[in-house]
Amino acid sequence: AFINSSPYLCQVNFTAADVMARFCVAALDLHLFACLAVLTGAVSKTCSSSHNATKTAPVLLSVSQHLLKKSIVFEYERNESGGEGDDEDDKRTLTRSVAQRIASAAKHIEESVEGKNVSRAPGRVMGIAVNGKDDERMLSSSLKIACTGVVALTIMFSLARRFSPVVYIRQEGMQLEIQEDSGGSSTQEPQSYKRPYPALTISDWIWKVWDTTPDDEVSQAGLDGWAFLEFRRLNFRIICIISPVLLAVLLPIHYLASGDSTRDLDMLSRFDIGNEPLDDWMLWVHALLVWFVVIVGASQLARAQEQFTERRFQWLKEIPFPRAQSLLVSNIPHMYRTDAALKSYFTSLFSDEEVKSAYVVRHTGRLPQQVNELKAARANLDRAKKTWPDEAADDNAEIERCTQRLQQLSQCVARAQARVQDAAERGDPLVCSSSGFVTFSSEFVQRLASREQYTREVTEFMMEFPPDPRDVIYSNVADTELNVSTWNWVGVFAMIILFLLWIPLVVVISGWTTFSAVQDHVPAIKTLAHNHPWVNRLLSGVFATIVLKIFLAFLPTTMHWIIISFVGVKSGSEVQLHMQRWYSCFLIIFVLLVTSMSRGIAITLVAIAQEPGQIFGLLANYLPSASHFYFNYIILGWIVLCAELARSANFGKYHLFRRFGGMSQKEAKELSEPEDPASYGIGARMASSLLTSAITFVFCSCSPMVLVFSWISFCLGQFTYGYLLVFGESKKPDTGGQMWLRSVNHLLIVLTLYVFLMTGVLQALGPKGSLGPPLFSMLSCAILYWTKMKMDNLAFDVLPLEEVVRASRARKEEKSNSLEGEYKQPELDPELVRGIA
Repeated sequence: AFINSSPYLCQVNFTAADVMARFCVAALDLHLFACLAVLTGAVSKTCSSSHNATKTAPVLLSVSQHLLKKSIVFEYERNESGGEGDDEDDKRTLTRSVAQRIASAAKHIEESVEGKNVSRAPGRVMGIAVNGKDDERMLSSSLKIACTGVVALTIMFSLARRFSPVVYIRQEGMQLEIQEDSGGSSTQEPQSYKRPYPALTISDWIWKVWDTTPDDEVSQAGLDGWAFLEFRRLNFRIICIISPVLLAVLLPIHYLASGDSTRDLDMLSRFDIGNEPLDDWMLWVHALLVWFVVIVGASQLARAQEQFTERRFQWLKEIPFPRAQSLLVSNIPHMYRTDAALKSYFTSLFSDEEVKSAYVVRHTGRLPQQVNELKAARANLDRAKKTWPDEAADDNAEIERCTQRLQQLSQCVARAQARVQDAAERGDPLVCSSSGFVTFSSEFVQRLASREQYTREVTEFMMEFPPDPRDVIYSNVADTELNVSTWNWVGVFAMIILFLLWIPLVVVISGWTTFSAVQDHVPAIKTLAHNHPWVNRLLSGVFATIVLKIFLAFLPTTMHWIIISFVGVKSGSEVQLHMQRWYSCFLIIFVLLVTSMSRGIAITLVAIAQEPGQIFGLLANYLPSASHFYFNYIILGWIVLCAELARSANFGKYHLFRRFGGMSQKEAKELSEPEDPASYGIGARMASSLLTSAITFVFCSCSPMVLVFSWISFCLGQFTYGYLLVFGESKKPDTGGQMWLRSVNHLLIVLTLYVFLMTGVLQALGPKGSLGPPLFSMLSCAILYWTKMKMDNLAFDVLPLEEVVRASRARKEEKSNSLEGEYKQPELDPELVRGIA
């Protein structure tokens, strides 16, 4: 198209060419693809449709840049010569130059349409490189860096745990022995482990993880913690089964097929599937192995789901009180929005003996902030008393000031609590919300109450299973259903905006944070680079990448903030569920599939919606050619696993509070926990593990070497996460396995992507018109569909009624001994101000 339009372009003067080139650059920078389609159609007379014109949009930038550079050069030469540009030789030179540039761009278009050119903007922006001759050296460097980092971080963790055990052992696993030394200060000594291994040696943690049972994981880390570890073990088992077969069969086949290649391939590329046509028997072997991988993955998934169902039933039987007997009630009618009225209503339906308590959630305003200030004032007073001796405490001005501040805040909190409680008893609509908690006498009554329609208005008295009492976000529970639904849509919209603007944001940051741009804004750095040229050479190539990586590290925090701020989550565990969903989607799109989105996310999705068959070609044309990048991605991920084991943030906060805050070990331990829920919560960790498994299974046939690196990653993660969740980190309230259900569904989607990719690859590498191997490969999706139906048919949501009755009778004697929290807002606890004069 551009070759045919070259006579028209050669007749225009420099000004017209310059204006057109600048317009192209501006339009592309603003992603105005419609304007580009119109412009390309006007310039290229052979582009008869907007679809063909839009195809040239990604290439138009390079054409316009070439034209702009040439026009500037010729303009400079014309000004230097003082002529008006009327010389025929200059015109012929200009015509020849522009025609050559347009011909080069036309060749680029041809390669892009045929799928030969895979260097696309989104992948390049995210730092994903295509396979090349330098990959062996990069792989060697990654292995050296990763192995060095793993060894160094493991040694660092073992030594830090030996000499600072409080940071690396959860408080429940330590015996707080208060011992008064000569200075009057208290110390804390860790309790020896119950298992017959020496406590706190350099390597005892490895044996402890090895000796941990699934029952230990559930009791110490909760069902979600066990589900996370089991999900990683599930992937590990699948890799252990398929790796020997794929490596033994595909590596020789790929090496044999690469011998006919016309390109100069390195050894790493010879073990890939490549892009040269394969013999028919090779295609059928790949198709059979697709079925092998799908059958192994589906069977392991079904077996793991059955094991989860048993764990889920056991968890339902052992839910602690009062959660096991309570229900969260929404849309309470106005006449029942007091504790007494709500309890009276359910008592009239059941009996006084079967309804233990009822609590309507209050709107408490600024009371939570005031309580936090009260706790901070109490901590300041305690530290002040520890700083000065007892004989000087009565006359110390700092202690007097802290005491007065504590008394003032306690009076304010007491008055606020009294106002809220008085308004709640009167049923003040400004205080009493439409949500509350009802606790029954047994699990059987709770089960019956959860399944009833209470009034003719079906939206009234909506029942659901409550979250853990210690994990409830009461401010969101108190909100109305209309506000919650509205804010949920705002949260979804904010996430979509984040997805759509991510690539442009990365482009902007990459442009603003180049070392040359920083020198322009910071004269001191410019002077430093001028006086020391080695600084410029060192930072000019990596400065923008470093800043970009730092920016990427804040992505989970950004998502966590959006969920907390806009989505009406009712508990912290529900936040992790949203984190798992959105972060998994982001990682799969912007790390794994980004190379297939050559024209951006929105345009690619629209194109697939118009022609769904394009998905096979998109995956096959782009993903296999970037497999070596993902080798390095998984290898360098080993360092991330060991970095989490080191708990550097918790270690730093603990010693900061101890050294500069004057806190005891117990206080510093409490304030340094827990870890960041955005980056180190179960939701984010599930998403990261899903990405590793997605990379593994998507590339296991195209580049079987990925199985070796992934095997090491999952094996290493079993020890790091096995220690952190069971022995190191504090136990988190869980969702009862909902994250597991989402993870196995995500894994089914990953296996479906693998089938789609191999279908496209077999179609591309086979003889034209041959549909046998790709069609046979595509039929394996039936196995995945059957597995999905089988897992959905397993009842795991609630216990069968007969088991509810048996569990309720067996636990009657445990009620007084297994209470964990209560459904009352903690800021209304009168104990907060009791004992303060």
